Amino acid sequence: MLPTNFDTLANENSELRPVVRRVKEWVAGHADWSLLDPRVLARDLRDVDPYLLSLLLVGLVRIGLYRRVYMVETPSGVLAEGEYDDPLKIPKSVPDNFYKPFDPMETEIVPVYKPAK
Repeated sequence: MLPTNFDTLANENSELRPVVRRVKEWVAGHADWSLLDPRVLARDLRDVDPYLLSLLLVGLVRIGLYRRVYMVETPSGVLAEGEYDDPLKIPKSVPDNFYKPFDPMETEIVPVYKPAK
């Protein structure tokens, strides 16, 4: 389960309190997820200001609760296996979920947030 102790950020910035509450609810409803994907959060939490959502995600990295990594979206639209600390270190060929190689420059590089270890 993903960490949800975001209260430090809510206490630092009262504007984030409603976002913290909504993201905590989302995480509780997605207990089997191992990462926060900003695209999915923005889609599922349409009532949350995207700017405030991005502030929360950056804040989670700043306080050391999460870390940002980059993943490659496959041509079929799902995230490929593999996480990269630097998007410039992504290889020129990445296998999709069926182990068929594809060029990551033809798809999206997606920043995602994983619990810090």
